[in-house]
Amino acid sequence: MAVSNIVVYCGEGGWSVKDVNRFSDSLSRKRQWVSHEGIDLVSLHVLTNEDDSAFYRQVRTFNPDFQYEGFWNNIHCLKHGAREFHAEDKVIILTQPIIGLDLCGVPLLENVPECGKTENAAKTISETDKLLVKEENLYPVQQFDNWWNDETDMAPFWLGIPSSTCRHFYNKFNDEYPSIIEDYDSNPYGWQQFIECEIEPNLFYLNHPHGISAPYELNNKETQLARNDLFESNVRPYFQNEDDGYGWRGLGGDEDALLYEFDHEYRSVSRQVSFIILEGNTEDLYLDEYVRWYIL
Repeated sequence: MAVSNIVVYCGEGGWSVKDVNRFSDSLSRKRQWVSHEGIDLVSLHVLTNEDDSAFYRQVRTFNPDFQYEGFWNNIHCLKHGAREFHAEDKVIILTQPIIGLDLCGVPLLENVPECGKTENAAKTISETDKLLVKEENLYPVQQFDNWWNDETDMAPFWLGIPSSTCRHFYNKFNDEYPSIIEDYDSNPYGWQQFIECEIEPNLFYLNHPHGISAPYELNNKETQLARNDLFESNVRPYFQNEDDGYGWRGLGGDEDALLYEFDHEYRSVSRQVSFIILEGNTEDLYLDEYVRWYIL
């Protein structure tokens, strides 16, 4: 069993085969699958009706009986996470195509304790919060801040929880599915809004590095420039403030770099960022020179 187990939905309203293979390659480039000592670090489980032969060999495919509409088949990822792994095993649900960059292995492998527990969390938890988690029987969760818009508090593309917690999330999503499709958009933001409205009172968000994930809207430079400004105001102040236990994390990088550098002779993407979230039609991805040169 791997230390961390990623689960994605590939199909209508979810990832494409190319998205999955592209992400798999990004993990391969960063050597995330197996340690030099032979320990399985990361597994990638894909729920899909596509033929196995379409995917790279690092990908494990599963063919559930999909019961939801389009994007909401991501609910099956929670069910899969609850059934396929041991209770304490870490499961990461990714609801939108992403690319792993430098230092992506750190958040991938950080432990997330089970419900009511705080042992072996990646960063120190105060005694007050430890007592709160235990007494309130809260579910520790690994998510990252949404620093670029006001749609959600936390970034909606990543949910890191133990297998045992997947059952709680699955039951909530499955039981309330009829109202979910009426009240929430069929996209990662709708997914996260449901979590923050209906499940969050029972959650405990673990400390996380600010700005570790960043969206990139394909073939739209103006959006990237606007997000540079938001990164400066909402993320950079944390570089020298280590209250989150992290601060600046771009080892070997230039701390002064913008999020996306377009005209610099050696800067590209800020080394604070370990995951790029791809927005837009990924079939047109290779039309974007910046993505081809600096992200893939």
